[in-house]
Amino acid sequence: MVLTKDFVFIHMPKTGGTFVKEMLRKVYLGYRYRYRSNEASFTLKDKCFHLRTRLLRKLSLAPWVDTIGEKHGRCDDIPPKYQSLPILGGIRNPFDWYVSSYEFQSWRKYPELYPGILENPHFPNLSFREFVQQLETSERINLFNRGVTAVDPTIGRFTTFFINFYFRRPNEILQSVANLESKDCIAGEMYPVTFLHTETLNRDLSEYLSQFMSRKRVLRFVEIEKPILPIGAAIRKRHWRDYYDADLMAEIRERDRLIFSLFPEYAAER
Repeated sequence: MVLTKDFVFIHMPKTGGTFVKEMLRKVYLGYRYRYRSNEASFTLKDKCFHLRTRLLRKLSLAPWVDTIGEKHGRCDDIPPKYQSLPILGGIRNPFDWYVSSYEFQSWRKYPELYPGILENPHFPNLSFREFVQQLETSERINLFNRGVTAVDPTIGRFTTFFINFYFRRPNEILQSVANLESKDCIAGEMYPVTFLHTETLNRDLSEYLSQFMSRKRVLRFVEIEKPILPIGAAIRKRHWRDYYDADLMAEIRERDRLIFSLFPEYAAER
């Protein structure tokens, strides 16, 4: 979660949040960290800027408020002091989201976050289909509240994440997504979030920031900046469509039907 003087940014995993966070640092503070060779290698200049920022925060002079709590804090985690601010979030094509999650391979590093995956006889060399089907058949638990186990078994992992990050009563909603009978019902359960689309991230972020500032040079910088990936990630060479056949796409459409109903532009993908 990132707090600025103008809004709160909620970083749902695998939706372009690393790019957004670094662009906000650039726009509000005039610098950003630079990742090199997939490592957290900061220059001396970066470190000096960071120390300056920490000092300004202490003096309440920095326009950037803070990053607070967990990197992937949810709307429910916004401190009361900042709950009146607009909320900015991210959304991604569900088909692409699963491919990104597979290729990032956190399931190899942190298998405890993927229930049952260690029992798969092909672990750690799962194909993409095996990975997705493992997510579908594993024990349905809420990773954000392990005390709640009655997660609707018909929904996908992406939908589980989305509900946890952007809904007001995620634990209750996760028990039966079928209770969300209409978009009006869904809207009543969600926080009022403006979504940046990963596919048009530069443009969406620049347009959103234009509400709060008129520095065209800075906003132009956001529009032309190259992708900024999390440490350990690499730019994927294959398109997400190369990972799917028609049957697997149909499974994703069904399990993440809530996402496709909210963002119908993704439902048209073939």
